[in-house]
Amino acid sequence: MVQQRGTIQVLSPDYCSVIQEDIIVRLRVTQDIGILTAYCAKADADSADYTDSVVAQVQTDTDGMAAFVFPASQYPHGPLTVRICGGEGSTRDICHLQLYNKAGKPFREGAASAPVPPFAEGMRLVFLDDFDDPDLSISAHRKDVRYYCHKPGGGDFSQIPFTDFESPANPFSQEDTYLRIRADRRKNSTGLISSTLADGSGFEAKAPCYFECRMLGPNAVGSWPAFWLLTNHAARGNSVPVDELDTIEAYGLEDLDHQNQIGYYCTSHRWNQGKSETTDPFAFFDMRNFGNRLNWDACFHTYGTLITEEETVYTCDNIALYHHPTQPVSKVYPFYFMLNLAVGGNGWPVDLSRYGIIDLYADYIRVFAG
Repeated sequence: MVQQRGTIQVLSPDYCSVIQEDIIVRLRVTQDIGILTAYCAKADADSADYTDSVVAQVQTDTDGMAAFVFPASQYPHGPLTVRICGGEGSTRDICHLQLYNKAGKPFREGAASAPVPPFAEGMRLVFLDDFDDPDLSISAHRKDVRYYCHKPGGGDFSQIPFTDFESPANPFSQEDTYLRIRADRRKNSTGLISSTLADGSGFEAKAPCYFECRMLGPNAVGSWPAFWLLTNHAARGNSVPVDELDTIEAYGLEDLDHQNQIGYYCTSHRWNQGKSETTDPFAFFDMRNFGNRLNWDACFHTYGTLITEEETVYTCDNIALYHHPTQPVSKVYPFYFMLNLAVGGNGWPVDLSRYGIIDLYADYIRVFAG
């Protein structure tokens, strides 16, 4: 673990805890960083979208302590993040207090409240998981399930390992109608689900098709939430040509001076395809510039990828952000999807010491196909 960079500590409630009513948030600051401002995304009935709101502004006392009331009943039901910010320049810090709010009212929860996306016009719904079934249908070994909890064909890439659903350190749970994937530093576990199983069976869809996931990711040093697609290779071997389409790759830095703090990447990889692998298109989306202007850690967004014979389009909240010509392998082979909360990879720094645990929540996953 790298040295902890956070100076703002939440003493209560616990990180990632469930709250049933309005609560007092108690803080400790390890150095003087001036006035602290707490933000949280709020439901806006007029726009039917989230808007950012200032929950409180507080000054620490001489012992570095502070507190404010979080009026939970005024904020949406379900997962939310209270972002507590303070300081300037080298002293700047942001603390992400993830909570599950039982006191609020539902806001845009579930696929039933979401219209058919415009990118799926003329297609039919071929896959839906609203995560409202108590049986999450995840396994590392069984073949009668919906999801495999490792990367098919091998190659798990998280520094904190993807862990079996059957393990005592199981990272998966259902919270109301949400799937929760928890990264736990103490248990050394985190999670991935794949719609293709280890033997290559399972769900997949061929172009033209549209994959989407409504999700809320955690922002901590080393967190790497992602929703992504691969052409099915598990039954064909790891050396065959494979296309990877990363609908969202979000990188947790907790550093307000970095662009990664306020946006995410999409990337297209062409594996086992020679020189073409060096020219893969990618794009960074600054989330201050479109939609409700709130980051992937601040509120739920719906991230999608459309694959047609002509082009591949990456979307957020039904806004087309980026496109490139559909690659040859993508035109031929069907795709499966993966959703994961990786922590670290490729030698990136990891530090969960401020939180101990962090949570990714998925509201639903839908796939449409021609």
